[in-house]
Amino acid sequence: MPQDCICDKTKQTRKYSWTYSVILFLSATVISQGQIIYQTGFEAEEGYDLQYTLAGQSGWQAEGTGGNGLIKDTFQDLGNQAYIGFWPPENDDEGYINLWRSIETPTSEIKAIRFSVIMMIADSEDNQRDEFRWSIYNSETKRLASVDFDNHTQTINYELDDGEGFRDTGFSFERDTAYDLTIDIDFSGNNWDAKIGDVYITENQPLTTNNAKLELGDISAVWVLREIGKPGENFMVFDDYKIEKKPITNPPNNRLSIEMINDLPVMTFEPGKYLLQSSSDLKSWEDLSIIEGESKFTDKDYTIKKSQRYYRLRLIE
Repeated sequence: MPQDCICDKTKQTRKYSWTYSVILFLSATVISQGQIIYQTGFEAEEGYDLQYTLAGQSGWQAEGTGGNGLIKDTFQDLGNQAYIGFWPPENDDEGYINLWRSIETPTSEIKAIRFSVIMMIADSEDNQRDEFRWSIYNSETKRLASVDFDNHTQTINYELDDGEGFRDTGFSFERDTAYDLTIDIDFSGNNWDAKIGDVYITENQPLTTNNAKLELGDISAVWVLREIGKPGENFMVFDDYKIEKKPITNPPNNRLSIEMINDLPVMTFEPGKYLLQSSSDLKSWEDLSIIEGESKFTDKDYTIKKSQRYYRLRLIE
């Protein structure tokens, strides 16, 4: 099936077919940052050394003997980066390597977290291509869910713990292109979302389908060989690895609608304080109005001759 390509790490968003040429997006903006559980930029001042593998430094561990380490300036102005892949495992029968750092902060009382990372899939020169994943594990080392970047097909997939294998998100990615990946995990609600930039590649998926313990253990970088014994020279570079406690917010999306009245778009939403923005290309956004206490807004500047009109409603806390 055709894939939507994530071609820009910060300025893309979902595409849907609508009856009218207007689209409404809702995002809840949390002013204050969450409590940092763990973060690293893999820099020398944090104790990292480019001469050694990442596994064995600063609490990072590996299962498998495949490639991993540190490189410099792959992402401009970001100093050191980590990588997984590139050089083959020591044993021909190895099919993967997991790379992780255990969480030292007690997580039993944490109800929701946000994981974010800058990442890039660097292509093979030998045309042998593999898969790279981010996998969520609980405190009992049970894998709950994974986001998979298949460098052979360039598709983005996800897997749950139901044994049904990987599912296609409907999105693809470009090789040798940096992306901002964010995974929001709600333990209390047993669900998770993943997005690249502002694009949700999967939403409201269950963390566990078989009553696994819902408590964070780690979030692993994974290299899976497409063909055991024939690893590609491809690798995943990543930086600004961060896990933070995420406040549980209730964005006003349960009674949100848009309709055309007298050829003008009318948006209805729960009362609150919002910044409403519009765009014609999903790249540049114009502030329309700060709305406080009202529940409806009519865009009187809209003309039906415009090919498309996008709206973004941001919650101000």
